[in-house]
Amino acid sequence: MTRSPRKIKVNSKNFGSFDGVEIEITPDLWEKLEKRKTNQGNLIDSLKNGRGLNGFKHLIEKIKTHNKDNKIIFTDEESRKDGKRFFINLDDYRKKTGSRFFALYRETGLDGASFFLNQNFPDIFEYDKARVSDSQLKKIDKNLPQVLKNLSSKVKNKKVIMRETSQMLTDLRREKKLLKSQIEELEKLKNASNILFFQQGLAELKERLTGPKEFSETSGKNSWQSWIYRNNWLFGTHYQTPIEKGRIGFRSIPDFLFPTIDGFFDILEIKLPSADAIIADTSHPGSYRWSSKASEAIGQVVNYLHEMEIHQLLIAQNIEREYGENLGKIFSIKPRAFVLIGEKDGWSPARLEGLRKLNYSLHGIEVLTYTDIYKRGQQIIDMYTKEISET
Repeated sequence: MTRSPRKIKVNSKNFGSFDGVEIEITPDLWEKLEKRKTNQGNLIDSLKNGRGLNGFKHLIEKIKTHNKDNKIIFTDEESRKDGKRFFINLDDYRKKTGSRFFALYRETGLDGASFFLNQNFPDIFEYDKARVSDSQLKKIDKNLPQVLKNLSSKVKNKKVIMRETSQMLTDLRREKKLLKSQIEELEKLKNASNILFFQQGLAELKERLTGPKEFSETSGKNSWQSWIYRNNWLFGTHYQTPIEKGRIGFRSIPDFLFPTIDGFFDILEIKLPSADAIIADTSHPGSYRWSSKASEAIGQVVNYLHEMEIHQLLIAQNIEREYGENLGKIFSIKPRAFVLIGEKDGWSPARLEGLRKLNYSLHGIEVLTYTDIYKRGQQIIDMYTKEISET
């Protein structure tokens, strides 16, 4: 017997004339949503309050404005139309709207300050003639999602959006001028900015790994080493700006150190994705051993760790001298080390197990493949997308 969709009434003053609108949820999806916990209780409770979906109001508005008798039915099956019934795959909708911007902000005070200071101290302060006028702001305000989408097509604009949003959030929090709802909106914008940046990085990594072009290990600004250092978020979003060894006066350490937000740092040795991480041990059937390239990299990392252990106090002093204002206190005690080498697409369960066993035998060192960091990157994107969709 076919079960009918279940109805809920969406009550939210923000929905304007659509406050109290009814939507439907298929039985199978209903059971799944009851298990998805949110701040509202579960995702069904969030939907009842007009939350849980980016652009929820606008989805209803678009469909209902087209024909007020149209019905919206959320499902876990393929999106389709049946007469006046629009079946919307909920997870697909959340995924495709999760990376869009839904917060508005403008900072007119900066323009006023710039104008005043230029009028009174022209030798010191320049007036920003490229400022946005009030009429332009109104147009931007009306079309902000599309404006941000167009702007973010360029890497430099993405970085500006991320930097300015993060700084504004920090400043306003410090001044305690934001309501909780405003903080949530800016957090959403910041996370959406991160998603766009991460998505671009992950797509670029895939192109580098699967495309016809080959990249050098360490030579040139487009080498694997340079690219990984620019995209160290793939190892986790808890790193600060990398530390350059040339600025702290030591030769027998890696080119870059990666300081963590809790005041320690990790090191990374990079080999090519085309190199093998492990190979079959022919003397012991069913066993594996490190490849020559991986053994070389592990040996190099062991030397790094030894040198850094001997000179840990001096290294910490030099880091504080060169980076103290930006990084704060950094401890050079027991750094973690990673070796990045090879790929493991298509590996057998035995080979995967072999890498895990070999990694277990190391102390303070972990060998990762490019496949691993690609998966980590996807997990980071999924995490941010989930945070946005559940707020």
